[in-house]
Amino acid sequence: MGLPDSSQDLSTEMDVDAFRRLFPLRFFERHLSESLRPDGRPLGKARDTIVNLGLVSSADGSALAKIGSTTMLAAIRMEVMSPSTDSPDEGCIAVEFHMPPICSPTVRPGRPADEAPVISKRLSDIFSSCDMIDLKELCLVSGKAAWMGYLDIYCLDADGALFDAALLSAVAAFSNCKTLVTLLHCLYL
Repeated sequence: MGLPDSSQDLSTEMDVDAFRRLFPLRFFERHLSESLRPDGRPLGKARDTIVNLGLVSSADGSALAKIGSTTMLAAIRMEVMSPSTDSPDEGCIAVEFHMPPICSPTVRPGRPADEAPVISKRLSDIFSSCDMIDLKELCLVSGKAAWMGYLDIYCLDADGALFDAALLSAVAAFSNCKTLVTLLHCLYL
């Protein structure tokens, strides 16, 4: 009884990676013919999803969301501001999506990832166009005071489904907003 030959496993891994890089179409066709994804999941099976709330103690709400290996950390900080003259009875949500170089080998230091502004814009559009967050409820005193929510989302590991994981982490962070915001809202009324 001998030990398994680890060099054989390594060469097989290298062969699969080389085949994937040299013949990407054939690589994916082969997986599709077997009804499997390259990571071994059946085509109809979703990635495992995990959400943890309240991990950032200095934030008013926070969440860590994982979809497969893709990992996002969202944190919300609420501040009182003077509302704009265009919308005197509404608060505001500012969204920033960050992709530091440690999240993926495709992100280079010194310049933002191409995906970051696109995901920030899409999230902002969703929050402003749907009724998920009623900006009127963020108003404290019409024309004088409203809540400004700063939502920062950090991509810790980019392994696909970036927008889905970012949205999940944002929604979970909003659901985790502390009751301090509600109490302060009552004080202004």
